Amino acid sequence: MVDFEEAIYLWKVHKFDFGVWSFAFLGTLFLGVELGLGIAVGLSLMLVIFESAYPHTAILGRLPGTTEYRNAKNYRQAEMYDGIVIVRIDAPIYFANTQTIREKVLKYEHRASQDKIVQFIIIEFSAVAHVDTSALHTLHEMHKNYLNRNIRLCITNPNAQVMQRFLSSGLVDEIGRECIFVSTHDALNYCLNEMDSVEMSKHPCELHVEESFPLTLDVSPDAPQTTAPTTSNSDLSKKRDIEG
Repeated sequence: MVDFEEAIYLWKVHKFDFGVWSFAFLGTLFLGVELGLGIAVGLSLMLVIFESAYPHTAILGRLPGTTEYRNAKNYRQAEMYDGIVIVRIDAPIYFANTQTIREKVLKYEHRASQDKIVQFIIIEFSAVAHVDTSALHTLHEMHKNYLNRNIRLCITNPNAQVMQRFLSSGLVDEIGRECIFVSTHDALNYCLNEMDSVEMSKHPCELHVEESFPLTLDVSPDAPQTTAPTTSNSDLSKKRDIEG
């Protein structure tokens, strides 16, 4: 009646599932079938709530020579850009996890600012299937706080439902339509161009033109020899010979 093979498989693959199986087994053994199954269902629901309340997030980097952006922790060769933080959120955003997401983005920004002042934060929404009003309020507050610190917030690849929520809440107009992009690569290019334009405005190119004066013949008797060179008779004769 005990499936030991399944228990060994759960232990190798997922320790938390093995724990749920163990509680269900012990509950069924000592408390009865109904209580044992109830414990297993309750633990599974707690796992779902925990994972949604503490969603997975990642710092993204660009794979060399491509337009693909992956978790920089998993791909050590991924290229990072000074002054730009790219964050991916891998879960729906709702009232239970808004504070956690805000703290994680802030932590990533503080970590990146140790090397260079952060000017742009790009949030990848491709894995965000749903946002509620709490998430919208949090995004509004994040945008205002970052704007006060001269940091611009950019959003990439939201789905149709999430984009509709952004439009109806006024977040699109607040952030700026130019800061919402279809792909992360487009957002990164925009940020890099903006940073280059700011640097150019701070340090404009100065054209160094050498001073040049027209060649004039000074025929005054007191003129120095260097300013009005004369041509000797021998030079004139040579010139005639060449022209002849």
